Amino acid sequence: MPIARITSQGLAAIAGLVVLLWTCFIAEQLIIRNARTEYSRALHDIRMLRLKSRPEPVSAPGIRIPRPKRPKVG
Repeated sequence: MPIARITSQGLAAIAGLVVLLWTCFIAEQLIIRNARTEYSRALHDIRMLRLKSRPEPVSAPGIRIPRPKRPKVG
């Protein structure tokens, strides 16, 4: 003789809580996947910004040819 019985309302409550638990678990996994993707994207963007901010070498200045002086009228 059982001391307590699980009613159909109790089974429905347990089933609902199990569904809620699995929903939370799946949502957590999706959030973690999204966070990892965003983390990787942010690191990639930081690397690209660092590459863009490096000073690029410029060519050596050309040789200046002095211009002939103009005579002053005066």
